[in-house]
Amino acid sequence: MAAILVTGGAGFIGSHLARALSSGNEVVVLDDLSGGFVRNVPDGVFFVQASITDPDAIERLFKRFKFQYVFHLAAYAAEGLSPFIRRFNYQNNLIGSINLINAAVRHKVKRFVFTSSIAVYGEAAPPFNETHTPAPVDPYGIAKYAVELDLAAAHRMFGLEYTIFRPHNIFGPRQHTGDRYRNVVGIFMNQIIRGEPLTIFGTGTQTRAFSYVGDVVPSIARCVEMPET
Repeated sequence: MAAILVTGGAGFIGSHLARALSSGNEVVVLDDLSGGFVRNVPDGVFFVQASITDPDAIERLFKRFKFQYVFHLAAYAAEGLSPFIRRFNYQNNLIGSINLINAAVRHKVKRFVFTSSIAVYGEAAPPFNETHTPAPVDPYGIAKYAVELDLAAAHRMFGLEYTIFRPHNIFGPRQHTGDRYRNVVGIFMNQIIRGEPLTIFGTGTQTRAFSYVGDVVPSIARCVEMPET
């Protein structure tokens, strides 16, 4: 049985991941509830309401549970809003992540799993793959890519093993439809419920790929067992 930390585990993707990991493991969810809900936390999972921007709270958790794996999903994922909340964006999405990486190094975590974002590619032409050079164009993408670079540095200097996922347009149960800045499906659903016209950019002929949360989460959960994939 492994001790596992899931940050952002009261949110959309994080709550599904916490449930997937809870079978046979000791799972701790850390969430400040700025975008998540206690009702999303699965039964049998230990919940701690705290922020990743609080290094003392993080240190107490790592000392208490001796985590073997960290799945870091907590973020303020408002890409379009990020240029107008730069300090808040970097404090939550970059400095908060560094607090976790520092703790993972100190406590010799076996693997750090980070959910980055397709925003690291900026305005590059799709289709994207891991060989594309990231070139983020907004503070949200910059913060995500900076965390990726810091993980690479922590691996080189301290041997911290890590895995990075760059999800995009995930949809499914427990999606926050009231959020005006995140997830296209949720925004469209909220507009339909309110009888508002759907927000369409450009000519409306562009296409997007969407992934169901139940198809994405199993791969994230299993990556610590198959790091080479």
